[in-house]
Order: sequence, then structure tokens, then C-alpha cells
Amino acid sequence: MTLRAIALDMDGTFLDAHNTVNAKLIQLIGDLRLKDYHIFLATGRTMIEILDVVPDDFEVDGIVTANGMICYKENTKIVQHTLDSDLINKAISHARSNNMYYELHPAEGRRFALKSDFQTFNSELKKKKSKTLPTNEYHSRVEALENEIEWVEELTYKDIIKVYFFSMDTEVINKWKNHLNQLKMEKTFTTSSSSLHNVEIMVDNVSKATGIQLLLDKYNLSPKELMAVGDAENDLPMFDLATHAVAMKNAHESIKLEADDVTEHPHNENGLYHYLKEKFK
Repeated sequence: MTLRAIALDMDGTFLDAHNTVNAKLIQLIGDLRLKDYHIFLATGRTMIEILDVVPDDFEVDGIVTANGMICYKENTKIVQHTLDSDLINKAISHARSNNMYYELHPAEGRRFALKSDFQTFNSELKKKKSKTLPTNEYHSRVEALENEIEWVEELTYKDIIKVYFFSMDTEVINKWKNHLNQLKMEKTFTTSSSSLHNVEIMVDNVSKATGIQLLLDKYNLSPKELMAVGDAENDLPMFDLATHAVAMKNAHESIKLEADDVTEHPHNENGLYHYLKEKFK
């Protein structure tokens, strides 16, 4: 069956190492849409995080945000999930007792954290940068600390769609993942990671794939007409959904093994542009 839809991850795929979009890629995506290809963004970012990095006039046919927690067909929201308040309270309380970096992302508005935890976060980012930490993720955390996190006196857990945890040390984040797995014995939820240094919690049975399926249904498309491109663990559900899965060259080897194809160039060399240009010439 002919490809008619393309789902694109953002960090490590659509964005370069400095979290910007190449102008040639923007133009190419516009050209593909004129040729009746449906373009979907499928990302762990919330909408406000997406708007921080894409041009104001950039248009796509659908967006799956926060790993499926909110989805949009063009500019219309078609689904929204929110996290259980008690779950968030348990997770954040334990994270704070272990000096873990966290961000709470509401359905509307800016991400936030307790003002009293600023020094903990700042100290975390001053630790030695690991070779396994993607440059774009490190820049995102620095930018978040300096400009994007709203520092509050008291936390609220209403309408939260994303809770993000981060560590400069993979051993620390792996221990935290183990704790979250234990918490699953008390609460029903799922976890997802976009690098070896982070983990997010979200509603059970929600993923990029569930959001993309909703968009396919809205456009009367089949997964057999879908190509998905990504670079991380949270892209695997959409790899399973799509008829053709593409891993970025910068992806971990375990992700490449799950793909049908691998780009010739990494994201910091405009790899997505080169791949799409050749694939759809």
C-alpha cells in the first residue's frame, strides 16, 4: 500500500542538537503536504514546548503531544488525558526526598516546580555531563532552569499531563525507574523515556501510537499507509503501528534494531531532511 502519512518525532529527529528546525526541512514538509501527504508530529513535548521551537507559520495535519496525552487534528484538540493526583503526589514526594530533578506539565500553561527545589535542580545540572546525555536534552534542561520553569510556593496536581524526571547519571535514573515500577503495584500508569537520562509517567495504555491511531481514523487512513521516524524508546509504539519504521542514525542501537530503515545522517546533520528528500523525490 502507498504511504500517505508520516509521523515524526521531534527531539533527536525533527530538531537539531540546539532544538531548532532547519529551514530546508520546513520547506520540504510543506511541499510534501502539497502532494497530499499527511504530516503528524508525535512527541514527548507538550504543546507549549512545541511552540517554543517551531516557526509561527509552521503547519502540520496533526500533533500528538506528551506521548499521546493530548492530541490535535490541525488546531482542534481531539483527546486529552490527565494523571491521577494521588499518583503524582506519591511520585513527587519520593523524588524530592531523593533530590531528583522533576518537572510538572499542566494541560494549559507553563511547567512548574517548587521554588525551594531550585538549588537541587541547579546542582544536578552542574554535575559532569555524561557522554550518553544528548546535547539537545542538556540544552533543554539548562533553558528550562533559566527561563521555562515557573517556580511556585506550593504544588498543585490538577490537570497534569506530564511528569518528567531527569538525572545526569544513568545509574540514578535507572534506580528511579525501578522505584516507579514498584509504584505500579499500587497505581496503574505507564512510563516512557526519550533518552537514557529521563523517564516520564503517563496514563496507562497511552502512547504516541494511540494518538497517531486517532489521527489516522480522523483522516480515514490505515497504519499500512503510515511511516514513522524516531530515535528513542518512546518512539517504539509508533514503530510497531507503522508499516515502515525509520530510526535516526543517532538512535541507540537497540532502537535501530526495531526499525525497517536507518537514516544516513544524524539529526544534527539534518538527517531527517536528507532521508525524506530521497524517499519522496
